[in-house]
Amino acid sequence: MRKLAVLVFATVALLSGMSVPANAATSVKVMAFNIWQLPWIASPNTSDKEARARAAESVIRANDADVVVLDEAFSAQAEGMRNRLKDVWPHQTPLVGQYCKTSAGWTSVNGNCSGSPFVVNGGVTVLSKAPVTEQHQLVFRNSYSGTADYLSNKGAALARLVVNGRPLWIAGTHMQADEGPETLPKAHDIRMAQLGEIRDLVTKYAPAAEPVVVAGDLNIEYWAGQARKDGLGRTQVQQGEAVLDGVLRTTGEGDYTFDAATNPNAAKSVPTTYRDSLDYVGALRTGGRPLAAVGPVRLVHYDGGTIPSDHYPVVAKIQY
Repeated sequence: MRKLAVLVFATVALLSGMSVPANAATSVKVMAFNIWQLPWIASPNTSDKEARARAAESVIRANDADVVVLDEAFSAQAEGMRNRLKDVWPHQTPLVGQYCKTSAGWTSVNGNCSGSPFVVNGGVTVLSKAPVTEQHQLVFRNSYSGTADYLSNKGAALARLVVNGRPLWIAGTHMQADEGPETLPKAHDIRMAQLGEIRDLVTKYAPAAEPVVVAGDLNIEYWAGQARKDGLGRTQVQQGEAVLDGVLRTTGEGDYTFDAATNPNAAKSVPTTYRDSLDYVGALRTGGRPLAAVGPVRLVHYDGGTIPSDHYPVVAKIQY
Protein backbone atom coordinates (compact mmCIF):
# COMPACT_ATOMS: atom_id res chain seq x y z
CA MET A 1 0.00 0.00 0.00
CA ARG A 2 2.86 2.41 0.87
CA LYS A 3 4.55 1.83 -2.52
CA LEU A 4 1.21 2.50 -4.25
CA ALA A 5 0.78 5.77 -2.32
CA VAL A 6 4.28 6.91 -3.30
CA LEU A 7 3.60 6.03 -6.94
CA VAL A 8 0.33 7.97 -6.90
CA PHE A 9 2.03 11.00 -5.32
CA ALA A 10 4.84 10.93 -7.91
CA THR A 11 2.34 10.68 -10.76
CA VAL A 12 0.30 13.60 -9.43
CA ALA A 13 3.44 15.62 -8.91
CA LEU A 14 4.63 15.05 -12.48
CA LEU A 15 1.23 15.93 -13.96
CA SER A 16 0.91 19.08 -11.84
CA GLY A 17 4.44 20.34 -12.38
CA MET A 18 5.47 19.83 -8.75
CA SER A 19 9.04 18.68 -8.05
CA VAL A 20 9.50 15.29 -6.45
CA PRO A 21 11.77 15.75 -3.42
CA ALA A 22 15.04 13.82 -3.36
CA ASN A 23 16.60 12.61 -0.13
CA ALA A 24 16.59 15.60 2.23
CA ALA A 25 19.96 17.27 2.68
CA THR A 26 21.61 17.16 6.09
CA SER A 27 22.10 20.62 7.59
CA VAL A 28 24.90 21.49 10.02
CA LYS A 29 25.53 24.89 11.60
CA VAL A 30 29.25 25.69 11.94
CA MET A 31 30.84 28.44 14.02
CA ALA A 32 34.45 29.63 13.67
CA PHE A 33 35.64 31.64 16.68
CA ASN A 34 39.12 32.99 17.44
CA ILE A 35 38.72 33.48 21.20
CA TRP A 36 42.02 35.35 21.82
CA GLN A 37 43.04 33.24 24.80
CA LEU A 38 46.80 33.63 24.53
CA PRO A 39 49.32 31.58 26.53
CA TRP A 40 50.43 32.92 29.92
CA ILE A 41 53.85 33.94 28.58
CA ALA A 42 52.14 36.33 26.14
CA SER A 43 49.18 37.35 28.31
CA PRO A 44 49.59 36.82 32.07
CA ASN A 45 46.38 38.64 33.07
CA THR A 46 44.39 35.60 34.13
CA SER A 47 41.42 37.55 35.53
CA ASP A 48 40.87 39.26 32.17
CA LYS A 49 41.13 35.96 30.34
CA GLU A 50 38.67 34.30 32.71
CA ALA A 51 36.13 37.10 32.22
CA ARG A 52 36.53 36.90 28.45
CA ALA A 53 36.32 33.09 28.45
CA ARG A 54 32.99 33.35 30.30
CA ALA A 55 31.80 35.92 27.76
CA ALA A 56 32.92 33.69 24.86
CA GLU A 57 31.05 30.77 26.41
CA SER A 58 27.87 32.85 26.47
CA VAL A 59 28.30 33.75 22.79
CA ILE A 60 28.85 30.10 21.85
CA ARG A 61 25.82 28.90 23.80
CA ALA A 62 23.59 31.66 22.43
CA ASN A 63 24.39 30.70 18.82
CA ASP A 64 24.03 26.96 19.46
CA ALA A 65 26.02 25.77 16.44
CA ASP A 66 26.35 22.05 15.81
CA VAL A 67 30.12 22.39 15.36
CA VAL A 68 32.41 25.01 16.91
CA VAL A 69 35.97 25.56 15.69
CA LEU A 70 38.03 27.42 18.29
CA ASP A 71 41.27 29.24 17.53
CA GLU A 72 43.73 30.66 20.08
CA ALA A 73 42.36 28.40 22.81
CA PHE A 74 45.82 28.37 24.41
CA SER A 75 45.03 29.26 28.01
CA ALA A 76 43.91 27.41 31.12
CA GLN A 77 40.84 29.64 31.06
CA ALA A 78 40.02 28.38 27.56
CA GLU A 79 40.46 24.82 28.77
CA GLY A 80 38.00 25.48 31.59
CA MET A 81 35.52 26.89 29.09
CA ARG A 82 35.83 23.83 26.84
CA ASN A 83 35.19 21.55 29.80
CA ARG A 84 32.05 23.49 30.72
CA LEU A 85 30.82 23.28 27.13
CA LYS A 86 30.94 19.47 27.17
CA ASP A 87 27.35 19.43 28.39
CA VAL A 88 26.27 20.43 24.86
CA TRP A 89 29.38 19.70 22.78
CA PRO A 90 30.72 16.48 24.34
CA HIS A 91 32.84 15.43 21.37
CA GLN A 92 36.02 17.51 21.28
CA THR A 93 39.36 17.01 19.58
CA PRO A 94 42.55 17.58 21.56
CA LEU A 95 44.31 20.90 21.03
CA VAL A 96 46.39 20.85 17.87
CA GLY A 97 50.08 20.62 18.70
CA GLN A 98 49.70 20.19 22.45
CA TYR A 99 50.93 16.64 22.14
CA CYS A 100 52.86 15.10 19.27
CA LYS A 101 51.69 11.51 19.79
CA THR A 102 48.51 9.61 19.04
CA SER A 103 48.30 8.69 22.73
CA ALA A 104 46.69 12.12 23.30
CA GLY A 105 43.62 10.84 21.45
CA TRP A 106 44.54 11.56 17.85
CA THR A 107 43.86 8.93 15.21
CA SER A 108 47.04 10.10 13.49
CA VAL A 109 49.63 12.88 13.82
CA ASN A 110 51.12 14.56 10.77
CA GLY A 111 53.54 17.33 9.94
CA ASN A 112 56.23 19.02 12.00
CA CYS A 113 55.09 18.86 15.62
CA SER A 114 57.71 20.25 18.03
CA GLY A 115 58.08 19.04 21.58
CA SER A 116 60.33 21.96 22.53
CA PRO A 117 59.42 23.74 25.79
CA PHE A 118 59.83 27.01 23.90
CA VAL A 119 57.05 26.11 21.43
CA VAL A 120 53.38 26.46 22.45
CA ASN A 121 50.51 24.41 21.08
CA GLY A 122 48.51 25.47 18.04
CA GLY A 123 45.40 26.57 19.94
CA VAL A 124 42.91 24.87 17.57
CA THR A 125 40.19 22.44 18.59
CA VAL A 126 36.88 21.22 17.14
CA LEU A 127 33.81 20.90 19.39
CA SER A 128 30.87 18.85 18.12
CA LYS A 129 27.42 17.79 19.21
CA ALA A 130 27.66 14.78 16.87
CA PRO A 131 30.04 11.87 17.46
CA VAL A 132 33.61 12.17 16.19
CA THR A 133 34.80 8.87 14.72
CA GLU A 134 38.27 9.99 13.57
CA GLN A 135 40.52 12.94 14.47
CA HIS A 136 43.74 13.67 12.62
CA GLN A 137 46.32 16.22 13.73
CA LEU A 138 48.38 18.30 11.33
CA VAL A 139 51.13 20.66 12.47
CA PHE A 140 52.19 22.76 9.52
CA ARG A 141 55.56 22.08 7.96
CA ASN A 142 55.42 25.55 6.44
CA SER A 143 55.98 28.31 9.01
CA TYR A 144 57.52 31.78 8.93
CA SER A 145 60.81 31.88 10.82
CA GLY A 146 61.22 35.07 12.82
CA THR A 147 57.51 35.55 13.52
CA ALA A 148 55.62 34.64 16.69
CA ASP A 149 53.83 31.88 14.80
CA TYR A 150 57.15 30.07 14.38
CA LEU A 151 57.01 29.36 18.13
CA SER A 152 53.59 27.72 17.91
CA ASN A 153 52.56 24.28 16.67
CA LYS A 154 49.97 25.83 14.37
CA GLY A 155 48.08 23.44 12.12
CA ALA A 156 44.70 21.80 11.66
CA ALA A 157 42.38 19.31 13.31
CA LEU A 158 40.59 17.13 10.77
CA ALA A 159 37.58 15.49 12.43
CA ARG A 160 35.11 13.03 10.93
CA LEU A 161 31.61 13.56 12.32
CA VAL A 162 28.52 11.44 11.83
CA VAL A 163 25.38 13.59 11.67
CA ASN A 164 22.07 11.75 11.33
CA GLY A 165 23.98 8.76 10.04
CA ARG A 166 25.85 10.78 7.38
CA PRO A 167 29.59 11.55 7.55
CA LEU A 168 30.98 15.08 7.39
CA TRP A 169 34.60 16.08 7.87
CA ILE A 170 35.57 19.36 9.57
CA ALA A 171 39.05 20.82 9.13
CA GLY A 172 39.51 23.43 11.84
CA THR A 173 42.60 25.58 11.41
CA HIS A 174 44.48 28.79 12.24
CA MET A 175 47.02 29.90 9.64
CA GLN A 176 50.10 32.14 9.48
CA ALA A 177 49.50 35.72 10.64
CA ASP A 178 50.94 38.95 9.25
CA GLU A 179 53.23 40.96 11.52
CA GLY A 180 53.48 44.21 9.61
CA PRO A 181 53.58 45.39 5.98
CA GLU A 182 57.05 43.96 5.42
CA THR A 183 55.83 40.41 6.16
CA LEU A 184 52.84 40.49 3.79
CA PRO A 185 54.33 38.82 0.68
CA LYS A 186 56.07 35.97 2.46
CA ALA A 187 53.24 35.41 4.95
CA HIS A 188 50.84 35.08 2.01
CA ASP A 189 53.07 32.46 0.40
CA ILE A 190 53.23 30.58 3.71
CA ARG A 191 49.44 30.60 4.00
CA MET A 192 49.03 29.22 0.50
CA ALA A 193 51.48 26.43 1.35
CA GLN A 194 49.54 25.70 4.55
CA LEU A 195 46.30 25.41 2.58
CA GLY A 196 48.11 22.91 0.38
CA GLU A 197 48.99 20.90 3.48
CA ILE A 198 45.33 20.87 4.56
CA ARG A 199 44.30 19.72 1.06
CA ASP A 200 46.85 16.90 1.22
CA LEU A 201 45.67 15.89 4.70
CA VAL A 202 42.10 15.68 3.44
CA THR A 203 43.17 13.62 0.42
CA LYS A 204 45.10 11.26 2.68
CA TYR A 205 42.34 10.50 5.19
CA ALA A 206 38.89 11.55 3.94
CA PRO A 207 37.28 9.17 1.41
CA ALA A 208 36.39 10.88 -1.86
CA ALA A 209 32.68 10.21 -1.34
CA GLU A 210 32.57 12.23 1.90
CA PRO A 211 32.24 16.05 2.04
CA VAL A 212 34.78 18.23 3.87
CA VAL A 213 34.32 21.66 5.46
CA VAL A 214 37.15 23.99 6.47
CA ALA A 215 36.71 26.70 9.11
CA GLY A 216 38.83 29.06 11.17
CA ASP A 217 41.01 32.14 11.17
CA LEU A 218 42.85 31.84 7.86
CA ASN A 219 44.49 35.28 8.23
CA ILE A 220 43.74 35.97 4.56
CA GLU A 221 42.65 39.60 4.32
CA TYR A 222 39.51 39.35 2.21
CA TRP A 223 39.13 43.03 1.36
CA ALA A 224 42.77 44.17 1.23
CA GLY A 225 43.53 40.97 -0.68
CA GLN A 226 41.20 42.02 -3.51
CA ALA A 227 43.94 44.29 -4.83
CA ARG A 228 46.80 41.80 -4.39
CA LYS A 229 46.29 39.77 -7.52
CA ASP A 230 48.57 37.17 -9.01
CA GLY A 231 49.63 36.81 -12.63
CA LEU A 232 46.30 35.15 -13.45
CA GLY A 233 44.32 38.08 -12.04
CA ARG A 234 43.15 36.14 -8.98
CA THR A 235 42.59 37.84 -5.63
CA GLN A 236 44.28 36.33 -2.59
CA VAL A 237 41.12 34.49 -1.56
CA GLN A 238 40.74 33.13 -5.10
CA GLN A 239 44.35 31.96 -4.98
CA GLY A 240 43.56 30.16 -1.73
CA GLU A 241 40.51 28.51 -3.28
CA ALA A 242 42.63 27.28 -6.18
CA VAL A 243 45.25 25.77 -3.85
CA LEU A 244 42.64 24.22 -1.59
CA ASP A 245 40.47 23.09 -4.52
CA GLY A 246 37.33 24.41 -2.93
CA VAL A 247 35.46 27.53 -1.85
CA LEU A 248 36.19 29.99 0.96
CA ARG A 249 33.40 32.18 2.29
CA THR A 250 33.42 35.07 4.75
CA THR A 251 31.08 37.88 5.77
CA GLY A 252 29.69 40.47 3.36
CA GLU A 253 30.72 44.08 2.94
CA GLY A 254 30.23 46.15 6.09
CA ASP A 255 30.70 43.18 8.43
CA TYR A 256 34.34 42.67 9.35
CA THR A 257 35.61 39.85 11.54
CA PHE A 258 38.65 41.88 12.68
CA ASP A 259 37.34 45.41 13.10
CA ALA A 260 39.36 47.90 15.14
CA ALA A 261 36.73 50.58 14.50
CA THR A 262 34.12 48.73 16.57
CA ASN A 263 36.15 46.28 18.70
CA PRO A 264 38.53 47.86 21.24
CA ASN A 265 40.35 44.55 21.67
CA ALA A 266 41.32 44.62 17.99
CA ALA A 267 42.41 48.25 18.36
CA LYS A 268 45.08 47.12 20.83
CA SER A 269 47.14 45.65 17.97
CA VAL A 270 46.19 47.64 14.84
CA PRO A 271 45.09 51.22 14.03
CA THR A 272 41.42 52.01 14.65
CA THR A 273 40.99 52.46 10.90
CA TYR A 274 41.75 48.78 10.23
CA ARG A 275 38.70 46.78 9.11
CA ASP A 276 38.91 43.43 7.31
CA SER A 277 37.69 39.84 7.43
CA LEU A 278 40.10 37.04 8.31
CA ASP A 279 37.74 34.26 9.42
CA TYR A 280 36.14 31.81 6.99
CA VAL A 281 33.90 28.81 6.48
CA GLY A 282 34.44 26.88 3.25
CA ALA A 283 34.33 23.48 1.60
CA LEU A 284 36.65 21.27 -0.44
CA ARG A 285 36.08 19.35 -3.64
CA THR A 286 39.60 17.91 -3.81
CA GLY A 287 39.69 14.28 -4.94
CA GLY A 288 36.38 14.67 -6.76
CA ARG A 289 34.37 14.68 -3.52
CA PRO A 290 30.90 16.27 -3.33
CA LEU A 291 31.14 19.97 -2.55
CA ALA A 292 29.11 20.84 0.54
CA ALA A 293 26.91 23.91 0.16
CA VAL A 294 28.12 26.77 2.36
CA GLY A 295 25.28 29.14 3.22
CA PRO A 296 25.81 32.85 3.77
CA VAL A 297 28.47 33.47 6.41
CA ARG A 298 27.03 35.61 9.19
CA LEU A 299 28.98 37.82 11.58
CA VAL A 300 28.13 37.42 15.27
CA HIS A 301 28.12 40.78 17.07
CA TYR A 302 28.63 41.16 20.80
CA ASP A 303 25.67 42.43 22.83
CA GLY A 304 27.36 44.56 25.47
CA GLY A 305 29.23 43.51 28.57
CA THR A 306 32.69 41.97 28.40
CA ILE A 307 34.05 41.75 24.85
CA PRO A 308 35.42 38.20 24.60
CA SER A 309 37.93 38.56 21.76
CA ASP A 310 39.63 40.80 19.24
CA HIS A 311 37.76 38.83 16.53
CA TYR A 312 34.06 38.47 15.90
CA PRO A 313 32.97 34.87 15.33
CA VAL A 314 31.23 33.75 12.16
CA VAL A 315 28.53 31.13 11.59
CA ALA A 316 27.26 29.41 8.45
CA LYS A 317 24.83 26.63 7.60
CA ILE A 318 26.34 23.69 5.74
CA GLN A 319 24.15 21.42 3.63
CA TYR A 320 25.31 18.14 2.13
